[in-house]
Amino acid sequence: MQKSADNQYLFSPSDLTAFLSCHHASFLDVKNLSDNLDKKEQDNTSKLLQEKGIEHEKAFLQKLKDEGNSVYEIDPNLDINDRISKTIDAIKSGCDVVYQAVLKDDNWQGFADFLIKCDKPSNLGDYSYEVLDTKLGKKCEAKYIIQLCVYSDLLAKITDNIPENIHLYLGDKKQYSFKL
Repeated sequence: MQKSADNQYLFSPSDLTAFLSCHHASFLDVKNLSDNLDKKEQDNTSKLLQEKGIEHEKAFLQKLKDEGNSVYEIDPNLDINDRISKTIDAIKSGCDVVYQAVLKDDNWQGFADFLIKCDKPSNLGDYSYEVLDTKLGKKCEAKYIIQLCVYSDLLAKITDNIPENIHLYLGDKKQYSFKL
């Protein structure tokens, strides 16, 4: 959970899953916005898992490139508004894959690993996109599905089209797809 420059709350899929699993965690997130609570330092195990997750994501990106897909990569070092603008440009360009997409609408914001082009018509033309996220886990979890649903809703605001499917690429190196 964050506050925007105009003092509005910005929610992410992680905020939603935190709320669904523990209301007190959400209370603490809101309190932290005003009181700046001390955060626990990330331990070595968490850092290692994060590094492994990034490696897994990068390996999948390379797999997509090796398959000959045109990939538009959003620079994570850009200002958030530039990243949102670049995401919209990438979607409109019709490239096969958008990597590190930033999706936003009103008070919701999400960072999708991949947007994958599909043949379903939209306001873009004879194509649209579906969301795919990489996760180190080896089984599909409800929180992953919720996250993808939020991303898909944000994506639908751009394409004027609700994606048919959502996708996970898990640590077992298999892709799982679900009807939305």
